Amino acid sequence: MAKVLIIESDEGTRYLYKTAISFQQIQVETAESVSRAIEMIGSFKPSLVLLDIMTPDLKNIDLLKELKLRIEGSLPLIILTDMREKDVQKEASIFGACEYLSKTESSVGDIIKKIRSVVK
Repeated sequence: MAKVLIIESDEGTRYLYKTAISFQQIQVETAESVSRAIEMIGSFKPSLVLLDIMTPDLKNIDLLKELKLRIEGSLPLIILTDMREKDVQKEASIFGACEYLSKTESSVGDIIKKIRSVVK
């Protein structure tokens, strides 16, 4: 079974994504911060990480670098955020993000389709 780790600081959004993705027969765990996600990765072993780059502890790209160091092999990372700064998109691609989605431009259905295409 595919596993998705959602890193999202907003509790309501975490709940929405977890509920919707769980209905797709995908196991889901959530973390409210990148720091917490880094602690969880080893035991949960996700197939994909869905990351909101606006979490409070991700003030710069350093925690994203740490997250990528903790990810074994080529674990896919999808950035899902409202940030539109070109530098953030560029850094995200450098650190292996396979997709960069806008929350305001992507429905939950769009997000699920992207997750399913990545974890097949």
